Amino acid sequence: MQTKDNLFNVFLENTKDLLFVLEIDEDDTFIAYANATAKNRLGYTIEEMNDLTINGFRRSLNELKSFEEHIQKLQENGDMTDYAILICKDKTEFPVEVNAKIVQFGDITYNVAIVRDITQRLEYESKLKGYIKNINFELTNNLHKLQSYKSAMDVNSIVTISDPKGIIKYANDKFYEISGYTKDEVISKNHNIVRHPDTPKETFKDMWETISEKKVWRGKLKNLAKDGTTYIVQIAIVPILDNNGDICEYIATRYEITDIVNKQNKIESLLKTDTLTGLYNRFHLNEIIGSADENTSIALIDINGFHEINDFYGESVGDSVIVALSRIIKNRLSSKYSLFHLSGDEFIVFNKDVQKELFINEMIETNNFLNTKTLKVDEKTFYLNTTMSLSFDTNNLLSSVHMAKTFAKQNALTFNIYTEDNPLEKEYKSNLIWSTRIKKAIQNDKITVFFQPIVDTKTKETIRYEALVRMVSEEGEVISPYFFLDKAKKSNQYTKITKIVIEKSIKAVSKKDISCSINLTIEDILSQDVKEFIFDKLDNCKKCENITFELVESEGIDNFDEVNEFIKTIKSYGCKLAIDDFGTGYSNFEYLLKLNADVIKIDGSLIKEIDKNQDHYDIVKTIVSFAKIKNLGVVAEFVSSPEIHEKIIDLDIDYSQGYLFSEPKPL
Repeated sequence: MQTKDNLFNVFLENTKDLLFVLEIDEDDTFIAYANATAKNRLGYTIEEMNDLTINGFRRSLNELKSFEEHIQKLQENGDMTDYAILICKDKTEFPVEVNAKIVQFGDITYNVAIVRDITQRLEYESKLKGYIKNINFELTNNLHKLQSYKSAMDVNSIVTISDPKGIIKYANDKFYEISGYTKDEVISKNHNIVRHPDTPKETFKDMWETISEKKVWRGKLKNLAKDGTTYIVQIAIVPILDNNGDICEYIATRYEITDIVNKQNKIESLLKTDTLTGLYNRFHLNEIIGSADENTSIALIDINGFHEINDFYGESVGDSVIVALSRIIKNRLSSKYSLFHLSGDEFIVFNKDVQKELFINEMIETNNFLNTKTLKVDEKTFYLNTTMSLSFDTNNLLSSVHMAKTFAKQNALTFNIYTEDNPLEKEYKSNLIWSTRIKKAIQNDKITVFFQPIVDTKTKETIRYEALVRMVSEEGEVISPYFFLDKAKKSNQYTKITKIVIEKSIKAVSKKDISCSINLTIEDILSQDVKEFIFDKLDNCKKCENITFELVESEGIDNFDEVNEFIKTIKSYGCKLAIDDFGTGYSNFEYLLKLNADVIKIDGSLIKEIDKNQDHYDIVKTIVSFAKIKNLGVVAEFVSSPEIHEKIIDLDIDYSQGYLFSEPKPL
């Protein structure tokens, strides 16, 4: 039966550590005991170790150069930890940690040493030091980058950092510069310090609800500087979260858009105003009719025989008559009404506030008044004769009021109110006829594509084509989309036509090796069916870089995220984006900032009279200046004469399109 001493000896002999017991006398130190682990690891017997002496197979790793110095230090301290290199009999080496203690047994002094191989530990420590060194280098490098990013952002961006309650903790120099406040006036204050009283409370309510839900809020804000001046910023507020996912602060970045907004307002004002009379124009009428409700009604005033004045006396006299009449009507009408000059001899009175019976009575009196008026222009006297029509059909205000006017003139009436028994049946019959014609054209492959060149303005060299849909009748007549596209929408055949145009245009790009623009509406982009069709065709097209998609929708964009996702996808194929009819509809500067466009096409209504209309010239000049700043290509549409072309060259517009160069044709 084994004794406890025997069991203890087994443990000592088989431990992973090397165990030594050294006897120390005045003249020498020799090894009295080494466990099996020590002897096996070093390859020496105890006798061989003593013959070598400890200095023969040990080399110190610290300032104690010799083993004698180690013993002397040990005797002074009683115990110590030391580090050394042990040299095996086969000349291999390994580092060790030595835990040594002086033990006095009778008259004899012993050094009991537990020696541990620390090869792996040193390797780990070396790797850890290298890792820490790399981490420190990356941290230092990233700190330098962050400082560079901050410096770059501070050049144009207005930045503040606030706590969860909106109290400002930091503001950059650009904030102080534009607001006019000092650091002492800003830090620890609320952002209300720059809040403009014109900003609706609902805006800030929406802002706080959004960022409190840990979402980014983006918007346009009017701010008030210390000196009372106003500036406008585009702002993004980003919640910053801590390790627990709680909001710890907000970072707000802004860039000033005051100048852009002012220019946009000026352009929009010009676009909404009739240059001859100073009244609102058709463009603005179309805008506000879109918000018509059940209380909305309009009256159309038409000057009978006005073309005779133009033909006999000339356009300048005719224009003077229109201006004089516009003043008479405006002075006659209550401020409750809005007055529009559509074109030529037509005016529209827009009503949203006056009850139906009163509106009818006031319009009858106004028409009677106008029919008794005489005008003196350039010493010439003109006796007015007007026809007035009214409509309360809020679904078709313009078309119905014009039908009422036509009916009045056909029946020699000076006043007429549109009713449902008006011959609208003709239009419905027309819609049915067109629906059938379109269906047959689709079935018989009679929906085709014509191409109109877009040329370099200076060299007149064709750089790409615009694909334009046409329908070919059974008799071979080429029909403009003006006559059938709206009918296609009403008969739910529009998407089929869109797909045909896309397919034939992309096929032309591949086979004819041309660059081509393809028109899309917001309705197309928001249609999952159309989008999937486009992406499928692009997947099989090897020349996607030759395709430009033109956004032609004239209504506002409600879902920017979905539109931008579509733009991002087509650009991943290499396609480009153009904004068509820029200067009308949705295509204003604010929307352009949100869309990653490559090209803008200036609306033809601004171009076709640019050689005669200074206001149109100024609008186009502003648009081109903005485009140059944003590095956008510019195309002028409706270039129909050398005189217009000269103006386009003068404005340094990149590309031109119009009948001066070519009408749309089949390739």
